[in-house]
Amino acid sequence: MPAELVPGVDVPAALLWDFDGTLVDSEKSWHAAEARLMRTWGGGTMTPDQHHALVGNSLRDSALAIMGWSGVTGEDPDHWAAVLNDWALEDMVEVGVDYRPGAREFLATARAAGIRCALVSASWTQVLEHVVDTMPAGSFEVIVGGDQVTHGKPDPEPYLLTAQRLGLAVRDCLALEDSLPGTASAENAGLATIAVPFEQVIVPATRRRLVPTLEGLTLAEVGALWQELRDA
Repeated sequence: MPAELVPGVDVPAALLWDFDGTLVDSEKSWHAAEARLMRTWGGGTMTPDQHHALVGNSLRDSALAIMGWSGVTGEDPDHWAAVLNDWALEDMVEVGVDYRPGAREFLATARAAGIRCALVSASWTQVLEHVVDTMPAGSFEVIVGGDQVTHGKPDPEPYLLTAQRLGLAVRDCLALEDSLPGTASAENAGLATIAVPFEQVIVPATRRRLVPTLEGLTLAEVGALWQELRDA
Protein backbone atom coordinates (compact mmCIF):
# COMPACT_ATOMS: atom_id res chain seq x y z
CA MET A 1 0.00 0.00 0.00
CA PRO A 2 1.39 3.45 -0.83
CA ALA A 3 2.81 5.19 2.22
CA GLU A 4 0.32 8.03 1.94
CA LEU A 5 -2.66 5.68 2.53
CA VAL A 6 -3.06 5.69 6.29
CA PRO A 7 -5.60 3.39 8.02
CA GLY A 8 -8.34 5.47 9.62
CA VAL A 9 -7.50 8.47 7.45
CA ASP A 10 -7.24 7.45 3.79
CA VAL A 11 -8.53 3.90 4.13
CA PRO A 12 -10.74 2.34 6.81
CA ALA A 13 -9.20 1.55 10.16
CA ALA A 14 -11.05 -1.77 10.01
CA LEU A 15 -12.88 -3.95 7.53
CA LEU A 16 -15.93 -5.71 8.96
CA TRP A 17 -16.42 -8.81 6.84
CA ASP A 18 -19.57 -10.81 6.37
CA PHE A 19 -18.83 -14.53 6.12
CA ASP A 20 -21.32 -16.52 4.02
CA GLY A 21 -21.30 -15.32 0.43
CA THR A 22 -18.79 -12.51 1.01
CA LEU A 23 -15.66 -14.20 2.37
CA VAL A 24 -16.55 -17.79 1.47
CA ASP A 25 -18.97 -19.64 -0.78
CA SER A 26 -20.71 -21.55 2.00
CA GLU A 27 -24.27 -20.92 0.89
CA LYS A 28 -24.51 -24.41 -0.61
CA SER A 29 -23.98 -25.88 2.87
CA TRP A 30 -26.71 -23.67 4.31
CA HIS A 31 -29.03 -24.56 1.45
CA ALA A 32 -28.45 -28.26 2.17
CA ALA A 33 -29.28 -27.73 5.86
CA GLU A 34 -32.39 -25.71 5.03
CA ALA A 35 -33.64 -28.31 2.57
CA ARG A 36 -33.00 -31.05 5.14
CA LEU A 37 -35.12 -29.21 7.71
CA MET A 38 -37.92 -28.69 5.19
CA ARG A 39 -37.92 -32.43 4.44
CA THR A 40 -37.83 -33.24 8.16
CA TRP A 41 -41.03 -31.28 8.59
CA GLY A 42 -42.66 -32.80 5.51
CA GLY A 43 -42.63 -29.51 3.65
CA GLY A 44 -41.41 -30.92 0.36
CA THR A 45 -38.66 -29.46 -1.81
CA MET A 46 -37.44 -25.92 -1.21
CA THR A 47 -37.42 -23.64 -4.23
CA PRO A 48 -34.44 -21.48 -5.25
CA ASP A 49 -36.47 -18.39 -4.35
CA GLN A 50 -37.03 -19.72 -0.84
CA HIS A 51 -33.32 -20.42 -0.40
CA HIS A 52 -32.44 -16.95 -1.66
CA ALA A 53 -34.98 -15.37 0.69
CA LEU A 54 -33.08 -16.81 3.67
CA VAL A 55 -29.64 -15.51 2.65
CA GLY A 56 -28.22 -13.28 5.37
CA ASN A 57 -31.00 -13.96 7.87
CA SER A 58 -30.46 -15.05 11.45
CA LEU A 59 -30.79 -18.81 11.89
CA ARG A 60 -33.80 -18.26 14.13
CA ASP A 61 -35.55 -16.29 11.38
CA SER A 62 -34.61 -18.98 8.86
CA ALA A 63 -36.08 -21.69 11.08
CA LEU A 64 -39.27 -19.66 11.49
CA ALA A 65 -39.57 -19.16 7.73
CA ILE A 66 -39.12 -22.88 7.00
CA MET A 67 -41.62 -23.67 9.74
CA GLY A 68 -44.17 -21.45 8.01
CA TRP A 69 -43.51 -22.90 4.55
CA SER A 70 -43.86 -26.41 5.98
CA GLY A 71 -47.11 -25.64 7.80
CA VAL A 72 -45.55 -26.61 11.13
CA THR A 73 -46.52 -24.97 14.43
CA GLY A 74 -45.39 -25.30 18.03
CA GLU A 75 -41.71 -25.92 17.35
CA ASP A 76 -38.96 -24.03 19.18
CA PRO A 77 -37.16 -21.88 16.56
CA ASP A 78 -34.09 -21.50 18.76
CA HIS A 79 -33.68 -25.27 18.96
CA TRP A 80 -33.99 -25.63 15.21
CA ALA A 81 -31.60 -22.72 14.65
CA ALA A 82 -28.99 -24.80 16.50
CA VAL A 83 -29.88 -27.83 14.38
CA LEU A 84 -29.46 -25.81 11.16
CA ASN A 85 -26.07 -24.64 12.41
CA ASP A 86 -24.94 -28.21 13.17
CA TRP A 87 -26.13 -29.57 9.83
CA ALA A 88 -24.43 -26.78 7.87
CA LEU A 89 -21.18 -27.29 9.77
CA GLU A 90 -21.33 -31.03 9.06
CA ASP A 91 -21.61 -30.26 5.36
CA MET A 92 -18.75 -27.75 5.44
CA VAL A 93 -16.50 -30.27 7.18
CA GLU A 94 -17.42 -32.95 4.65
CA VAL A 95 -17.23 -31.00 1.38
CA GLY A 96 -15.02 -28.04 2.33
CA VAL A 97 -15.53 -24.33 1.79
CA ASP A 98 -14.23 -22.25 -1.11
CA TYR A 99 -13.36 -18.56 -0.93
CA ARG A 100 -15.33 -16.05 -2.95
CA PRO A 101 -13.37 -14.59 -5.89
CA GLY A 102 -10.65 -12.23 -4.70
CA ALA A 103 -11.65 -12.46 -1.02
CA ARG A 104 -8.58 -14.28 0.29
CA GLU A 105 -6.23 -12.00 -1.64
CA PHE A 106 -8.00 -8.81 -0.58
CA LEU A 107 -8.02 -9.92 3.06
CA ALA A 108 -4.28 -10.61 2.93
CA THR A 109 -3.61 -7.24 1.31
CA ALA A 110 -5.63 -5.40 3.95
CA ARG A 111 -3.95 -7.19 6.85
CA ALA A 112 -0.49 -6.58 5.40
CA ALA A 113 -1.37 -2.86 5.18
CA GLY A 114 -2.27 -2.70 8.87
CA ILE A 115 -6.04 -2.58 8.38
CA ARG A 116 -7.78 -4.44 11.19
CA CYS A 117 -10.30 -7.10 10.18
CA ALA A 118 -13.32 -8.57 11.94
CA LEU A 119 -15.86 -11.20 10.99
CA VAL A 120 -19.57 -10.37 11.46
CA SER A 121 -21.96 -13.14 10.55
CA ALA A 122 -25.38 -14.65 11.08
CA SER A 123 -23.56 -17.99 11.20
CA TRP A 124 -22.74 -19.15 14.68
CA THR A 125 -19.28 -18.85 16.19
CA GLN A 126 -18.57 -22.58 15.92
CA VAL A 127 -18.92 -22.43 12.13
CA LEU A 128 -16.83 -19.27 11.83
CA GLU A 129 -14.01 -20.62 13.98
CA HIS A 130 -13.94 -23.86 11.99
CA VAL A 131 -13.06 -21.91 8.84
CA VAL A 132 -10.89 -19.23 10.47
CA ASP A 133 -8.76 -21.95 12.06
CA THR A 134 -7.72 -22.99 8.53
CA MET A 135 -6.58 -19.45 7.67
CA PRO A 136 -3.32 -17.62 8.47
CA ALA A 137 -3.05 -16.67 12.13
CA GLY A 138 -4.33 -13.19 12.89
CA SER A 139 -6.62 -12.99 9.87
CA PHE A 140 -9.46 -11.73 12.07
CA GLU A 141 -9.03 -9.79 15.29
CA VAL A 142 -12.68 -10.09 16.33
CA ILE A 143 -15.32 -12.71 15.48
CA VAL A 144 -19.00 -12.01 16.13
CA GLY A 145 -21.34 -14.88 15.31
CA GLY A 146 -25.10 -14.92 15.29
CA ASP A 147 -25.14 -16.77 18.61
CA GLN A 148 -23.42 -13.82 20.32
CA VAL A 149 -26.19 -11.29 19.72
CA THR A 150 -29.78 -10.93 20.83
CA HIS A 151 -30.94 -9.49 17.52
CA GLY A 152 -29.31 -10.71 14.31
CA LYS A 153 -29.07 -9.09 10.91
CA PRO A 154 -30.81 -6.89 9.67
CA ASP A 155 -30.73 -5.42 13.20
CA PRO A 156 -27.65 -3.20 13.73
CA GLU A 157 -26.56 -5.07 16.88
CA PRO A 158 -23.97 -7.36 15.19
CA TYR A 159 -22.07 -4.46 13.65
CA LEU A 160 -22.37 -2.19 16.67
CA LEU A 161 -21.01 -4.98 18.90
CA THR A 162 -18.12 -5.61 16.52
CA ALA A 163 -17.10 -1.95 16.40
CA GLN A 164 -17.33 -1.82 20.19
CA ARG A 165 -15.05 -4.85 20.56
CA LEU A 166 -12.56 -3.27 18.17
CA GLY A 167 -12.73 -0.04 20.16
CA LEU A 168 -13.50 1.94 17.02
CA ALA A 169 -16.17 4.40 15.94
CA VAL A 170 -18.41 3.02 13.22
CA ARG A 171 -17.37 5.84 10.87
CA ASP A 172 -13.81 4.46 10.99
CA CYS A 173 -14.98 1.06 9.73
CA LEU A 174 -16.22 -0.32 6.43
CA ALA A 175 -18.58 -3.29 6.05
CA LEU A 176 -18.26 -5.85 3.27
CA GLU A 177 -21.55 -7.63 2.58
CA ASP A 178 -23.40 -9.68 -0.03
CA SER A 179 -27.00 -9.80 1.24
CA LEU A 180 -29.96 -7.53 1.86
CA PRO A 181 -30.18 -8.31 5.62
CA GLY A 182 -26.43 -7.81 5.93
CA THR A 183 -26.28 -4.46 4.17
CA ALA A 184 -29.31 -3.29 6.17
CA SER A 185 -27.61 -4.33 9.42
CA ALA A 186 -24.42 -2.46 8.57
CA GLU A 187 -26.20 0.66 7.36
CA ASN A 188 -28.56 0.66 10.35
CA ALA A 189 -25.43 0.71 12.49
CA GLY A 190 -24.17 3.74 10.56
CA LEU A 191 -21.41 2.01 8.61
CA ALA A 192 -20.24 2.73 5.12
CA THR A 193 -20.88 -0.47 3.18
CA ILE A 194 -19.55 -2.13 0.06
CA ALA A 195 -21.91 -4.77 -1.30
CA VAL A 196 -20.69 -7.62 -3.47
CA PRO A 197 -24.00 -9.18 -4.58
CA PHE A 198 -24.11 -12.97 -4.73
CA GLU A 199 -27.56 -14.59 -4.47
CA GLN A 200 -29.68 -11.48 -3.93
CA VAL A 201 -30.23 -8.35 -5.99
CA ILE A 202 -28.82 -5.30 -4.20
CA VAL A 203 -28.95 -1.69 -5.35
CA PRO A 204 -26.87 1.33 -4.26
CA ALA A 205 -28.06 3.39 -1.32
CA THR A 206 -26.95 6.40 0.71
CA ARG A 207 -24.16 4.57 2.55
CA ARG A 208 -23.85 1.64 0.15
CA ARG A 209 -21.96 1.11 -3.08
CA LEU A 210 -21.76 -2.01 -5.22
CA VAL A 211 -18.73 -3.76 -6.67
CA PRO A 212 -19.11 -6.85 -8.87
CA THR A 213 -16.25 -8.73 -7.22
CA LEU A 214 -13.41 -8.34 -4.73
CA GLU A 215 -11.08 -9.66 -7.39
CA GLY A 216 -8.68 -6.90 -8.42
CA LEU A 217 -10.13 -4.38 -5.97
CA THR A 218 -7.43 -2.07 -4.63
CA LEU A 219 -7.12 -0.46 -1.22
CA ALA A 220 -7.02 2.95 -2.87
CA GLU A 221 -10.40 2.26 -4.51
CA VAL A 222 -11.83 1.04 -1.21
CA GLY A 223 -10.48 4.07 0.59
CA ALA A 224 -12.11 6.42 -1.89
CA LEU A 225 -15.48 4.69 -1.49
CA TRP A 226 -15.18 4.69 2.31
CA GLN A 227 -14.42 8.43 2.39
CA GLU A 228 -17.38 9.12 0.10
CA LEU A 229 -19.83 7.05 2.18
CA ARG A 230 -18.84 7.47 5.80
CA ASP A 231 -20.41 10.90 6.25
CA ALA A 232 -23.28 10.41 3.80
